[in-house]
Amino acid sequence: MSDRAARGEYEDRSGPVLRRFLEAWGFRVAAVAVEPDDPQRLVARLEEWRAAGAALVLTSGGTGIGPRDRTPETLRGWADRDVPGFGEWMRAESARHTVTGWLSRGGAWLKDRMLIVALPGSPKALEEILPGLEPIVRHALSMLEGKGH
Repeated sequence: MSDRAARGEYEDRSGPVLRRFLEAWGFRVAAVAVEPDDPQRLVARLEEWRAAGAALVLTSGGTGIGPRDRTPETLRGWADRDVPGFGEWMRAESARHTVTGWLSRGGAWLKDRMLIVALPGSPKALEEILPGLEPIVRHALSMLEGKGH
């Protein structure tokens, strides 16, 4: 989620980081999109991916406290349930590297059986968070498939 990257003012640097981690985890990346900080566009894209059967969506950006950062509010209004532990863990992990990690409003939400994780837009923050996120994501997806703990 980035107005400037969506307009082509600079290259998306977070998307490639997400792709690299997902592929290293053995996931198939079915789609990638760079969207502006626009709630309607985000919901439209999520609906498209949900209709296609996506089990996991990772977003990057729009989780700060800037005036157009609205990803958490958008997801909260669209999703069925929130998963607060994701955001709590991500903030704690980020804060191990920088005190400003506590300003992130990232987290996770569920829509039907799709897990949406809203991550920071900073490639550096992604590099710090993603290594520890894999087992949490895998366990959540397993639970959504009905496999239990």
